[in-house]
Parts: sequence; structure tokens; C-alpha cells
Amino acid sequence: MQSALILAGAAIAQVANAHGHEARHARLHAKRVVVTDVEVDVVTVWETVTAGAAAAPTTQAQYVAPTSQAPSNYGPAPSAYSSAASSASVAAASSVYSSAASSISVAPVASSSSAAAPSSTLVTSVSSAASVAAYSSSSAAAPSSYVASSSSTASSATAPSGSGVSASNLTPSGKKAGLSGYIGIQNTQSFSDMAPHISWYSDYTPNTPDEQGVTGIGMLWGANGSPCGSDMTNRLATYEQMMANNTIPSIMSGFYEPDCACTMSSDMSTSDAATQWESLIAPLAAKGTVLGSPSMCKQYDEDFLTPFKSAIQTDWDVTSIHINKPNVTEAQKDVEYYVQTYGKKVWVSEFACVNDQPSWSPCTDQTQIDTFINDVVSYFEGSSDVVAYGPSNGAGLGDAWPLTDSNTGELTATGTTYVNAIKGL
Repeated sequence: MQSALILAGAAIAQVANAHGHEARHARLHAKRVVVTDVEVDVVTVWETVTAGAAAAPTTQAQYVAPTSQAPSNYGPAPSAYSSAASSASVAAASSVYSSAASSISVAPVASSSSAAAPSSTLVTSVSSAASVAAYSSSSAAAPSSYVASSSSTASSATAPSGSGVSASNLTPSGKKAGLSGYIGIQNTQSFSDMAPHISWYSDYTPNTPDEQGVTGIGMLWGANGSPCGSDMTNRLATYEQMMANNTIPSIMSGFYEPDCACTMSSDMSTSDAATQWESLIAPLAAKGTVLGSPSMCKQYDEDFLTPFKSAIQTDWDVTSIHINKPNVTEAQKDVEYYVQTYGKKVWVSEFACVNDQPSWSPCTDQTQIDTFINDVVSYFEGSSDVVAYGPSNGAGLGDAWPLTDSNTGELTATGTTYVNAIKGL
């Protein structure tokens, strides 16, 4: 009997350990979705501008989810946001990689003459009623609608040039600093405070709108083969509508953390991801779009991109990576792993201060957070391997890390530290 109990206990421990990483990852992705008391129809009217001729205004209704179908763990949206805006905060999963940390010196960042305010892209993404907030439960109906962006459609398959992004020039408008946001973040005061100092931002949709001179960087979150329900299908529908309208982005990345499970990641096999990459994303390369790789949940412990790369015919131009580490030494290891393994420059599409060893724990000490931000910004700016970087602005990273106050929409202490770190770059 005692032996049987010991064996049973060992089996349980194995299962618990196998799911430990996913549990840590799940805690990272708390959701913010606007939940309305009454189901209503929201109609957004905008002009679609076609190069060479003015198109008549079109009308499209946005979907508003019934409150009865909203997951119970959705939190309220920040009060400073538009009531029609769904927001979702995102952060990357932890790495369980353990290695000895080596000390490095970080040189002060020199001011760049290219720090002019970025110009917006020529072609922005087409608004779609199918677009939904990043990270909603795959078992629930689509979250409430968000404020649609204005859109324009190119008359030919030419990539926009306003962002300055090309295969030979990967930094938007010559300025690396950006922001990993969520749907509706462009409506906050914190975004307005950051806008003069950043060149790009993302909101985890394919059609992130340009705002206040800041370029929206699109992402195809997932595709067929992902079991993530409406998290995948609604974003895919938006992307397909963009392609049908010949709206060609300057840069498009995909997919979001296919190496981890739904609903916090896109959960795709390497074969499915490779097939969908060739079908959906690769054709953009011939039209001048810069292609960003799938971003990995497991940081430098990933084992997805190598078989994925072997299975595709069209390579990516820049490697999209996530950094969730407690100090600049570990952040540098993440960058160096991807550069050395895949031979590409990296776009740090998310970074946050996380004590990820021996267990996953977002940083809570403001002094540690401030030091981390100043050190990694200095490192990113000084590294020729890093073409762009942006901090995660998600719930699930504790109370101290988020850059935007969820109640007022204003900069937090962390947000202020980031703005001060990138001023004048």
C-alpha cells in the first residue's frame, strides 16, 4: 500500500510539473473587456479612400456581445476609455530556462538625429466588425465592440512607405521605441503622453490604426489549425478582409505564441503554422511587406521556430521576440539566443520585468522596475541586433508594472519611467 501511494504521488507530481509553465503563463494574461448591460447595435460610418479617387462613405455595423455570454472573469475596462472600446492586455509567458548570469556593462544611450516624430503609414488597416479584443475566452461570444479606426485602401499592391519600414530598414521612422498595447489604448492620456517619443504600437489585431503620428503595427494572431475559437476566427476574418480590399501593410507578423495553449496563446502545431504562413502571410512579401516571425511564449527555451523555419518556403525578415526577465543580463541572453539561432535582427514586441526563476512572479518593487526599464532601453538602443522594442502594458503583470492606470488612463510610475527613458532618443 505504501509503495502504491508513493507511485501515485510521483505521477501527480509529474503532471503538475508538466503544466507548471502553462499555469504561470495563464496568470500573465488577465483580460479587460467592456461588458455592456444591454445588447445594442453600434454602427460606425467612415470614408474609404482609394488612391486616385474618393470613394463614397460606407457603413458597417459592429458586433456587441450579449452580457449573458461574457466570461465571468472579464474585468471592467478602464473608465477613461471609450465605452465602445474593448481592451485586452497581453503579456508573454515565462521561460523556464536557467543559466548562470554574466554581468554586462550598459553604455549610455546617445541621442539620435533621427528622433523626429514618426509619420503615419500611407495605408492603414481596414476596420472590421469581426475584429475583437485580444484574449477573450474561446468558449464565449465575441467581446463588445471597439471604436473602429478610419481606413484607406491602396489602388495597387504597393506597401506603404510612411513608416519607413522595409527589409533593409526595419526601424519605424528611425525610432526604435514603441508600445505593446491593447485595443483602445490610443484613446488614453498615457498614449498621448508617449506618442511624441514612440514610433509604433500594437494592439494584437491585423488592422491596428495609426494614431497621433504613431504607426500601428499589425499581427495575424492565429489561423486555421488553432483551436482557439473566436480568438482566432474573428482576427482571421479581419485579416482576410484586408487582403480582399488590397490593403497592404508595411509590416505584418504572425503568429502570436503558437507554442503555448489557448486561450492565452494561438496554440498551433509547427506544420499547421507553416501551412498557414505560406497561404496567408508569405504572399505579402512580393508586395513589399516586411514579415515578422511568430513570437514565442517560451522565450529562449523555445523549440518551435527551428522546425517551423524548415517547413516554410518564404523566410521572415525580422524575428519577433518576447522578453519577461528581471534584469538586463537576462534580456540580453534572450536577444542573443534569437540572433545567433536564426540569424535575423529582432523586434522586441513585448518586454516586462518578471522574476521568472525559480517560479513566475511579476516584479513588484518599483526600484527594480525602474532600473530594469532604464537598463533595457539603454541596451536596446545600443544594440545593432534590436530594431524595435515596446513594453507590455497588460494586466496579469501585477499592480506595479502596467504603464497605464486602469482607472484614469494616465501614466503610472512605470509609464513615467519609460517615457523619461526614451525622451530625446
